[in-house]
Amino acid sequence: MKDRYSKKKSAHLEQHARTERMVAALAHEIKNPLNSMKGASQYLHDKYNGQNEISEFTGIIIDEINRLERYLNEFLSFSSGMSLKLGKVRLENFITAILMIVKHSFPSDIRATIKKTPMPEVYIDQEQMRQVLVNFFSNSGDALRMVKNPKAEVILDADKKNAYITLRDNGTGINAKDIKHIFEPFFTTKDTGLGIGLAISNTIVKKHGGRITVKSVPHVSTEFTISVPLEKRRNKR
Repeated sequence: MKDRYSKKKSAHLEQHARTERMVAALAHEIKNPLNSMKGASQYLHDKYNGQNEISEFTGIIIDEINRLERYLNEFLSFSSGMSLKLGKVRLENFITAILMIVKHSFPSDIRATIKKTPMPEVYIDQEQMRQVLVNFFSNSGDALRMVKNPKAEVILDADKKNAYITLRDNGTGINAKDIKHIFEPFFTTKDTGLGIGLAISNTIVKKHGGRITVKSVPHVSTEFTISVPLEKRRNKR
């Protein structure tokens, strides 16, 4: 019985590995033409910037290519083992750099509040944790576009074991019946999107030895809090 189980498990793992390789190869093949299309569209967009009709349509093409790239990256991340490349990071600087990237497209002013000074350094994979936070900012931005007087804040705090990153906003929020499902793959309440952004984010944070908690009162306040252990964890697939 054990031998049969071991063979089944081995076959399953082998099939999973083949699927991962196939997804990675397919993603690579799709990315190349997307990059070419994006480069050509960006060239035309810049060259004919003064001609409204051309600029409008090349802008649409670029936006749609960016959307496809985002979906492709999400799908690739979800399909892969996502091993971590850990490095020591000062959270204040890390968050400030991300805010500089997202603030131009964010629908309200957003600031960082540091509750513990100085914040302890943490061991994180910067690229993957950036993906988590950008996903949270994107979701928050979508929710804030639906309300008057949008407000958002990033709060950094720490205790003896963990550092905490909280994103708080006064957007549309999440219904109580949906909160228990939001980290499930392909669950979404949006008209667009694959519904895997939060599932990927949750997997990344768990690989860091942390967790994500959420509190939401629709149209009042929503908080997503990421906890990251201060102790360096072993990198496991």
